[in-house]
Amino acid sequence: MEIQQEIAEYIREKTVVDLNSLCERFPGRSVPSLHRDLAKLKCVTSFTDNSRYYTLPDTPDYDKRGLWRHGSIAFSRNGTAKETVRVLVSESPSGLSHAELQEMLGIRLYTTLKALVEERALSSVANGKKIVFFSGDETVGQRQRNSRSERALAIADHPFNLTTVIEVLLAVFLEDRTQVESAYKYLKSGKHPHLTRKEVEEIFAHYKLPGKKN
Repeated sequence: MEIQQEIAEYIREKTVVDLNSLCERFPGRSVPSLHRDLAKLKCVTSFTDNSRYYTLPDTPDYDKRGLWRHGSIAFSRNGTAKETVRVLVSESPSGLSHAELQEMLGIRLYTTLKALVEERALSSVANGKKIVFFSGDETVGQRQRNSRSERALAIADHPFNLTTVIEVLLAVFLEDRTQVESAYKYLKSGKHPHLTRKEVEEIFAHYKLPGKKN
């Protein structure tokens, strides 16, 4: 049996492996040789854990975003974390914020996003306390920005009164009322005497606003 076939069977048995486990299983094989074996098998590497893990190319069952997880280890149809972020943002209808990307991928992305923006592969816009990323292609990026603006203002996108939502967002981001109680009291004493604390709590929760329920 050829060594590469043995390696493939071992990887298939384990689903996901790292180089250390391969070295232990095949002690007569040098690290450079194992790297060549993995390349010939067209193994894919994880975009998490510093690309430490490998699996066979037909193993991942990618979701609609091109992602597949094996426990805490994640793989992408697009390979590296950098290319995955670029594709996810570029193909998103309305761009993606750092928080949205981090929730999708589960890894720290500051360095990756900074590099993509510097390379003009992505563009970024400050939106309150959030940074939203768009395609570096001018036409696509503008379409995404327009879509995000429309989505943010569309009543159909949320179950709350649009004016109330805007006032709460202004209280949070412009008046620094980042706590539910603080925002509620500020609005209640001003333009919204009939506003309830529950409405403010629900808006905070729905839009994942900063601050705690206090």
